[in-house]
Amino acid sequence: MSYGLGVDIGTTYTAAAVSDASGTRAIPLGRDVVVSSVVFATEGGELITGDAADGESRKQPLRASHSHKRRLADPTPLKICDVVRSPALLMAAQLRDAISLATATRGRPPESVVLTCPAVWGPYRREHFSEVPRLAGVRDAVIVTEPEAAAMHHSVERRLGEGEIVGVYDLGGGTFDATVLRARRHGMEILGTPEGVERLGGIDFDDSLVALVDQRVDGEITRLDPADAAHARVLLAVREACRRAKEELSAATDTVLRLDLPDGTREVTVTRADFERAIAPQLALTTDAFRRTISSAGLRAGDLASVLLVGGSSQIPLVADTLSKAVGKPLRAGLHPKLSVALGAAALARNALRRSPAVPAAAHRSAAPAHAVPGRPAGPPVPAGAPTAGMPVHTNPPAPSGPSAHAGPAGPPLPGIRPAASVDELPVRRRNFTAAPPTRSARRRNTAVIAAAAVTVLAAGSITAAVVLTSGGNSAEPTAPAAANGTSTPPASSGPLFLHDGRDVAPFHSMVGSEANWAGTALTADGKASQQAVAVRPADVNGSKDGRQVTWTGKGAAQFYVQNPQGRLDATSYVESGTLTFDVVVVKAPTAEVSLAAHCGYPCAAQLNATSSMRRLPIGEKTTMRIPLSCFAGKGLNAAAVDVPFLVHTTGTFEAKFAEVRWEPSGTTGSAPVIPCADLS
Repeated sequence: MSYGLGVDIGTTYTAAAVSDASGTRAIPLGRDVVVSSVVFATEGGELITGDAADGESRKQPLRASHSHKRRLADPTPLKICDVVRSPALLMAAQLRDAISLATATRGRPPESVVLTCPAVWGPYRREHFSEVPRLAGVRDAVIVTEPEAAAMHHSVERRLGEGEIVGVYDLGGGTFDATVLRARRHGMEILGTPEGVERLGGIDFDDSLVALVDQRVDGEITRLDPADAAHARVLLAVREACRRAKEELSAATDTVLRLDLPDGTREVTVTRADFERAIAPQLALTTDAFRRTISSAGLRAGDLASVLLVGGSSQIPLVADTLSKAVGKPLRAGLHPKLSVALGAAALARNALRRSPAVPAAAHRSAAPAHAVPGRPAGPPVPAGAPTAGMPVHTNPPAPSGPSAHAGPAGPPLPGIRPAASVDELPVRRRNFTAAPPTRSARRRNTAVIAAAAVTVLAAGSITAAVVLTSGGNSAEPTAPAAANGTSTPPASSGPLFLHDGRDVAPFHSMVGSEANWAGTALTADGKASQQAVAVRPADVNGSKDGRQVTWTGKGAAQFYVQNPQGRLDATSYVESGTLTFDVVVVKAPTAEVSLAAHCGYPCAAQLNATSSMRRLPIGEKTTMRIPLSCFAGKGLNAAAVDVPFLVHTTGTFEAKFAEVRWEPSGTTGSAPVIPCADLS
């Protein structure tokens, strides 16, 4: 089947997606869907990208290039170990590996490739960027702006009416773009003049946090010599710690950084207020540019139907607060802001195929049969009814539909880049995830410099986003806490608790999501959260306020779920005889299908049809439900990497109270009733 490929090579992350007649979906470029935009040069001159480059850069930082997208068209030579490497060449390495992975998993190269670039780039930068596909051996690649691609995905995820006007606020890792677009039948029309701030994004917020921390440690970070290999490793670790702290502060009010500096280990506490004061002047520049973009189109903020938040940095709570006050319009975040651009680019690539004959855009070596990438789970998409832009996701990367060696003739060689011929040859760090007991310090959200972890950004408020990234280390398995309200005791279970006595059990957080904001809204400290289609409040189940009462209003698809922002749990030991167990009181029976799901890192998920089971429950009476974990495994759940153990989704009206959500290791072997998998299909 012919398909189009969209690739978003960002300053800090790279993402890719494919689109064909069956829909549009992201393709994992490593252990996660997105990979770090790092390129590592080996001693032999080979350029390695993705997870492997990220791992090697931590050991030999002087051989790695970070944020080279910012250096595109910079007349100052970019050197790696005294060897000049143009930014276009480094980005071509990233592009070629992305295409190689798509070719290996699909069994043939893409017929159309769309790349994206910042809207703020002028002709000179775009001319240099056009060298990237040429160096990667890609013919006839199309280049569109990132806001155009994001709006294209948004128009699929949430259908835009003819003539509807949206603003795009794109705050990524390295640049900010503001664009106003009008939906047309065959695409998006740019209104006015896009504006932006070229060197403003997540890495600049990291810099602000590094500067703040440096003050707290009396300038020890400033005194480090970046040309010294040992000091360079420390600097890289400090920046990684600050990046994780930035993301943690989207959910926590404070965080602790543990820094291993040459003069000893230092601990620094940073509050969200500290961080917001540091970045507020930079965010003011983005809102000013956004206002000017609207004015350049001859419009006012009130003329916009909504504002689309794009880019990982748009998930920072202060961004939504600042922008909401500035424009007073609904803010919308996609399912995964880091993927919006790549998904939209893939959809545009697919549209191009409909208008032209299918001719492979990328020529590579023959692709070997695809294999699953260890450490990177894949599975079914989010619950039915949630907009996924037609993104079917396979339990494993799909095997080639035809002979594996038909990728076409090899393209022109790219100096220093080895085209990967199969998934086995791709630079992917293979890593397994297992549960480990939590520590007391984990509850204080300590950020250790040495730990290689990618921390989830959680929502704070009704319009900010929550995105799950895979932890690079062992995940903490929660233990049963003492009863907080004195109303109930932990269930007799040696398995992990996720919701106990009306409270989330660290590191889990309760969230709600809906068509208005699939990225999610975190519950406040008093246990409440609401969107138009779903609301949560404390409720009595076994005692006083020991549960969560969830009300689905029927105003669109919506879900309530419990999520681990610090990594994933290994449930493999529970699959054979374990259960997902929870207490439930149905207040109002569901009027539409109810899905019960578990996730294993976007886009990996498994869902069960719990409609009949919920409708059979007596109104107003507590029931303990036990769902075999094997039911989820049978639907594609990667049991070794579970980050959302409990999710309830429906499109109709439904009201229920939930309490004591946990895994029971021997739930299917006891005398308590268990719902058979056949009743959940």
